[in-house]
Amino acid sequence: MTPEVTIIISVFGQLEYTKRCLQSVKKTLDGKIDYEVIIVDDASKDGSVAFFNTLKSPHHVIYNAKQKGFAKNNNLAASRAKGEYLCLLNNDVFVDGDWLQPMIKVFKDHQNVGVVGNVQRLASSKKYDHMGVVFGPLGNPRHYGQGFLHRPFKGEIKQWSAVTAACCLVRSKDFLEIGGFDEIFINGCEDIDLCLRYNRNGCRNFIAHDSIVTHVKGASEGRKRFNDRNSQVLQEKWGGEIKRNEAVNDQILHAQNYIYRGLFRPLSTNFLKWVEALLIYFRFKKL
Repeated sequence: MTPEVTIIISVFGQLEYTKRCLQSVKKTLDGKIDYEVIIVDDASKDGSVAFFNTLKSPHHVIYNAKQKGFAKNNNLAASRAKGEYLCLLNNDVFVDGDWLQPMIKVFKDHQNVGVVGNVQRLASSKKYDHMGVVFGPLGNPRHYGQGFLHRPFKGEIKQWSAVTAACCLVRSKDFLEIGGFDEIFINGCEDIDLCLRYNRNGCRNFIAHDSIVTHVKGASEGRKRFNDRNSQVLQEKWGGEIKRNEAVNDQILHAQNYIYRGLFRPLSTNFLKWVEALLIYFRFKKL
């Protein structure tokens, strides 16, 4: 039977996280939906390969002789996927309850859907990490809800400028037609770039706010090595357009997000920018 969803997991080490991730997928989806799992092992150096050799259907494993990175791994798996939808899932994300069906429902209930994400909590605390992505005045992307102890937008399907690919859903046909991830990015900003391309193609990105998963975040070795380079590439490619479009549309949400950050993590905020966020939030200033 052709699966409805192909779950794609790019893996570099962290075997225990991978096992827990796969167990959570099996627990929540078996008997509820037809799915397959494509794992791309990115030349892991631990015992991952030996474990993957024991896996059976619906799991399929692609083994890289050398590291290729997140974008290339997901694009390769997508080219072999059989599902109508692709669920891109980090191996340090653990799913629970009714997490996937609300994401699929967005495609069925809305038109011109690009990427559908969900709410993500940190595994190390009770705090949230992601409820969507907003752009600041300088065009820099930030996770809305990072550090929040509460969850706004309960029960909503809300449109956002972008979402994280730590756990997200796309229609397979559309993902391939748009060219998948831009492989110029190395383990960072691929998801932001993808969402922006969907935006320009007339599609919309959503969060299913009642789909909640747990994320360790940044578990893979060397995950942040190319952050500065990726941010520079993103700004060179999109900076001007973001400032004219997404940053303007997101200014109230971004201001709200930054105000909350200043209240609960003051050492991580710039006071002048925090004051500016207050002015924007209370409509005393516009971008």
